[in-house]
Amino acid sequence: MRYVPNGLGPGTYCSVPAHMEFSIEPMTENCYSVCQRREHVVLGVSPGNSFFKVPLLTDLIRWLSREFARLDIVVPDVELSTTFTSLGYPPGRAARKALAEVNAVRNRVVRAWQALGGPRPCDGLHLMSDLVDRSRYRTARAACEKALREDETLRVTCREASRVVLRARRPGSEPTAEAVEQAMRYLLAELPFFIASADIFDVPSSLCFYHRPLPLAELVFSGRTVLKPGPQQGYALVRPVAPPAGPAAQRAVPDT
Repeated sequence: MRYVPNGLGPGTYCSVPAHMEFSIEPMTENCYSVCQRREHVVLGVSPGNSFFKVPLLTDLIRWLSREFARLDIVVPDVELSTTFTSLGYPPGRAARKALAEVNAVRNRVVRAWQALGGPRPCDGLHLMSDLVDRSRYRTARAACEKALREDETLRVTCREASRVVLRARRPGSEPTAEAVEQAMRYLLAELPFFIASADIFDVPSSLCFYHRPLPLAELVFSGRTVLKPGPQQGYALVRPVAPPAGPAAQRAVPDT
């Protein structure tokens, strides 16, 4: 129970919803060490992903801000239009759809952060296109491109990840090999953050994460590919933990 002023008198005691908490599962011992340092975390918010609704983002940003010294949120806009062209959209329409999805998810992040009073001075919200000209991103991107050329296991895993994305966007339709290769450009733009977000954001250590297991992340951080994250780089699975059961007031933040 918590005391809540009601604007009509001295206030009342009533049940209020508990904020959602999250569990964190580092992938390796080194990832655990990075996680324990709590210096920096990257939240990637993918356009078109229904997981990232405003209430969830609000709770997640609150939790990350409490747990980590610095938070950078990245919206992957680079090469998103190629995902739509690989689905058969004409280039102009693909670009418009990509822009609409990027704007929608960025606005959700802004609304969630505003509900918490805004970011701390050290935090940041970035479109990926604002980061790709950084020299350390370009260095990591070149390493990823080289690894994809040399490592068949990595290439197959990336192809399958891109195939899953295309299937999700067009259920019941099997993407062609050409479409999958084209869609991999979006994944390639994200891959440098897996191995070098500490370098890209110029921090001593950095943790990236996702809310469900990703075969690509498991491959990269298991050491079974030529693509090697540095010791300052970590990865974890971060998932919502259901709040305690009980009566809850309606959320104050819309869920779209």
